[in-house]
Amino acid sequence: MSSTRPVLISIKSNWESIAERPIVGKDVLELLSSSMYVNPLSIYREYLQNAADAIEEAVALGLLSDRDGGRVDIQIDGDNRSVRIRDNGTGVPRSTFAKTLVALGASRKRGSKARGFRGVGRLGGLGYCQELIFRSRSDGEREINEMQWDCRRLKSILRDPGFDGDVEDLIRDVVRVQRTAGPDAPNHFFEVELRGIVRHGDDKLVNPSMVRDYLSQVSPVPFAPDFEFGKEIIAALQGKTTLGSVLVYLNGEQSPLFRPHRNEFQARKGVVDRFTGVRFYDIEGKDGTLAATGWILDHSYLGAIDTASFIKGVRLRSGNMQVGESDLLDHLFAEPRFNSWAVGEFHVLDERILPNGRRDHFEQNVHFMKLLDELKPIATDLTRRSRHSSLHRNALRQFESAGERVVQNTSIIRQGVIGPRERRRLETETQDNLKQMERVASHSSIGATEEAELSKRLRRILARWEKALGSESAHSALKGLRSAERRAVERVFALIYDCSSNRHGAKILIDRMLARL
Repeated sequence: MSSTRPVLISIKSNWESIAERPIVGKDVLELLSSSMYVNPLSIYREYLQNAADAIEEAVALGLLSDRDGGRVDIQIDGDNRSVRIRDNGTGVPRSTFAKTLVALGASRKRGSKARGFRGVGRLGGLGYCQELIFRSRSDGEREINEMQWDCRRLKSILRDPGFDGDVEDLIRDVVRVQRTAGPDAPNHFFEVELRGIVRHGDDKLVNPSMVRDYLSQVSPVPFAPDFEFGKEIIAALQGKTTLGSVLVYLNGEQSPLFRPHRNEFQARKGVVDRFTGVRFYDIEGKDGTLAATGWILDHSYLGAIDTASFIKGVRLRSGNMQVGESDLLDHLFAEPRFNSWAVGEFHVLDERILPNGRRDHFEQNVHFMKLLDELKPIATDLTRRSRHSSLHRNALRQFESAGERVVQNTSIIRQGVIGPRERRRLETETQDNLKQMERVASHSSIGATEEAELSKRLRRILARWEKALGSESAHSALKGLRSAERRAVERVFALIYDCSSNRHGAKILIDRMLARL
């Protein structure tokens, strides 16, 4: 039997027969812009991410001080449908300005600790406006460098089947670069402006409230000064990760954006809860190094936290930028719903665990899987706390409900309007309620102090019930009736109690009837 050896083809020797250079089609720009992101607000995150990197570089070069910090100003003009985002970072030098801003996936940040390293995030705005403009100046330069992308022309070419050029030809067609005077502009900055923003769904991009809520969650802004546990969290994370907090000002407001965490929060509609403490965790990687560090805030676990609080869920951050949404770690919980009962964050430190291109998840590798394995026990503990709280609240509701029924039955007995048979039935029902209250008071979810208080309440209710049983006198309105009439009236009153869903209301009705008698 003969064997066939594989034929090796030298790509290098045959390159000329394939092409002079690889062809990158025009559609790659659509894939890297409007097709890249599910949520239009993601473009704000991309620009804030690049701004944070530029600000950190400016601090490292001495252009900014740690105390002064970086600053990002966002101006949203809904009437003219435009957005301008400016940071006081290093800016992009004139010598590399054009080359840097038209490069696709060729970022110089690759291999560094920078947040944005794929070189595509700045293009996110192309699919959402009619004109995208970049402006920048580096320290020591007099003029401002400006690049304009004609997004209307870009979209027209992308739809044109007759355009036979590649992505380089397309960029040459839609991009213009110029220099302008800028006496009033900062010495070093970078700015992106979106003009003629296209409407998408609920028009998020020009809605200041929605932009504020989004950026307060995902961007590296500081905790609110009055958040009780903010300083404690920052102190615990120092030395492990660089938070790189950036001050973001929206529409010229005097106060910058803060993280959404406050001392109190809306657990669910009409129910307010309060944070009572914070727990910290360090997560080891495969080689024993620190893969992540994080915190969980303690509270009463009253149920799934209201989405409008913008804090629910254990979340992941990289470079102090949120990756994914609040439900990213739902699958770690035995019941995914319990993640929405929790509040916490973990900062990924292992440089081998990288966000994917859209930053809606992480690249799947053994290091990320190891991180998930280490987070599972924490999710299990949070599930246990949530279940215990749920059982505890259910037990207390049962105690209160049974207690209310005993109190109502006590008032009915004292009223003296039901006959012996109905009275015996009421006594049996009340004994069952008292036994239920006794079981709840000794339930495993009830602590010793609370058990003592519930037992005390139970004794008071029982004493009133027993006192009512000792009173055999009928209501004065029934004493003057003949036996047959009295039994008939007692039967009617018993039927009213049996047929009423509200015994308190039934008692009020019967009291009125007795007044007539």
